[in-house]
Amino acid sequence: MTDAPRPATGASLGAGPGSGPVPGSPGQAQGDARVPEYRSELLDSLVRVMGLWTSGDFLAAVAAREGINLDSPAIVVLTIVWRQGPRRPSALAEHLSTGPSNVSKILRRLDAAGLTERREDPDDARAARVHLTAAGARVARKFVTAGDRLVDELLDGWDPQDRLAFAGLMRRFEQASEGFLERS
Repeated sequence: MTDAPRPATGASLGAGPGSGPVPGSPGQAQGDARVPEYRSELLDSLVRVMGLWTSGDFLAAVAAREGINLDSPAIVVLTIVWRQGPRRPSALAEHLSTGPSNVSKILRRLDAAGLTERREDPDDARAARVHLTAAGARVARKFVTAGDRLVDELLDGWDPQDRLAFAGLMRRFEQASEGFLERS
């Protein structure tokens, strides 16, 4: 989880500085004035969900439910290559916000497990790209399918119209975020 404190209520939206964290919230429990408070309840929730869904513990728990015995960095590498196609190790390092030596260790484990292999980069014979083996593609697909099932589980009991609205609004927010990045 993230360290971002939660706003008190919907009424706190737009509350000025000094409104303070909610009693018992992570911000107060930490007592750390360096932890910023988000005025936007949406931003606070979004940061928390992103932090949770990308945390090693969360990824490992989803994988374990499916009998996938991989650490979270290996899971991330498999899903990146499955979704985006073969990647150079340097691109994987950038995506993981880590160094080349760490990616090399992850790839050695995946190669040894028969889930990835490195092939010559067709654009540069001096470089290699990471490819999934058939077994690696099966594991990545299984993990992504597990994520879909988890979303269904978490939205269980939601009205179908609410599900559609939520998905549509998230897609719209995603597109606006992509637009911001393209303009930057």
